[in-house]
Amino acid sequence: MSFGSRLRQARNGKQWTQNQVANKLGIDFTTISKYENDKSQPDNEVLRELAGIYEVSIDWLLTGEPKPEEEDTNRLFVNGGAELLTDEEAKYLLDSLEMYRLLQAKRGRDQRKNEGDGASPNDPAEGHSDGERG
Repeated sequence: MSFGSRLRQARNGKQWTQNQVANKLGIDFTTISKYENDKSQPDNEVLRELAGIYEVSIDWLLTGEPKPEEEDTNRLFVNGGAELLTDEEAKYLLDSLEMYRLLQAKRGRDQRKNEGDGASPNDPAEGHSDGERG
């Protein structure tokens, strides 16, 4: 299977038209057609973007063979696009996410505690000002 055939297979797997892919990449649809018909090759940046939007490895696009460590690849998906991350970037983001979640949980606990500290005027624990309760 050729590079162009793999591109077409990946695009069809997403059920996208050449126009949709071209719009995502900001290029003309005829360029996508040339890639898929093996009339032209994308530059490295477009190749990376194609692999990202199709959620496949660059190795697979180029050779048809998956990278041996492909399942260990760190990817971040934002607004439908995939961004490959280094191990260091992935660790940093996980650490940041953990800190964010801990902070959110603490804020939630503090808010519930503050709401619990403020007794309402009709709270039986506060007693009545008219002294009728005994």
